[in-house]
Amino acid sequence: MGNQLDTFVQYPIYPSLTRLEKALLRLRMVWPAKCPVCGSLTLITDVGRSLRESCKCMRCRCTNRQRQIAYVVCGAVSRMTGATVASLKDVARLDSVVIYNTEAGRQIHDQLAVMKDYLCSEYFGENFKSGDVVEGKMHQDLMDLSFDDGSIDLVISSDVFEHIPDPYRAHREIHRVLKQGGAHIFTVPFYQTEFVDEDRTITDIRGNTVFVKEPLYHGDPMRSDGALVHKIFSLEMLVKLGKIGFRTNMYKIYKPSSGILGPNALVFEAVKG
Repeated sequence: MGNQLDTFVQYPIYPSLTRLEKALLRLRMVWPAKCPVCGSLTLITDVGRSLRESCKCMRCRCTNRQRQIAYVVCGAVSRMTGATVASLKDVARLDSVVIYNTEAGRQIHDQLAVMKDYLCSEYFGENFKSGDVVEGKMHQDLMDLSFDDGSIDLVISSDVFEHIPDPYRAHREIHRVLKQGGAHIFTVPFYQTEFVDEDRTITDIRGNTVFVKEPLYHGDPMRSDGALVHKIFSLEMLVKLGKIGFRTNMYKIYKPSSGILGPNALVFEAVKG
């Protein structure tokens, strides 16, 4: 019999469901919570096989992943301003924070859109330049943002960077436009058991996309055929963000009272040091 070294392993992390989460999946239970997106006392419903992408708030219809992001945003804004904020509804009442959301729709956007200094955008393709207004919305290419250096307090992106051909170029742009001490709060597909990013495409010397793995697309409200996945991230991402100039916190959140469940509830906070 061996000395059971596996009991001391800290990494890789093998995510597993809690008893509560197994019960939710098996029984399709509803769950009471205070939503960090809309701030309401609510019930979490519509439990699906992917806890990360289901478990909707009965009031605002936000998903588990959106609540995860909102929870970290509230913590970051509280730290920046000294105000006590428990939901994005509270954040929206502040007039001292410049927030840029990399999407111009869905529940996080709906809560923050009333802010005086709120910015949001979509990506409409390479035929437009950053800052153009297309169909009433601002176009931004995250690899070449139109915003001034040091002009933004907080950037939010939700499963966006895996769809960017050169995501680390985009991270450098985010670093450029953030104020000192500002933060990029984001989610991406992340391999908790791997050390090296998975390249699914590469760009050749002519700028063409070359597939190195079977094409993978994620659902996208802006594109009927979905959004192409260029990269899936791992610990390598944290190292590269450090070289750009970020101090990156990786939060694995489990907070049923806020409707945050699941074995992959990871949110990243890249702070400009």
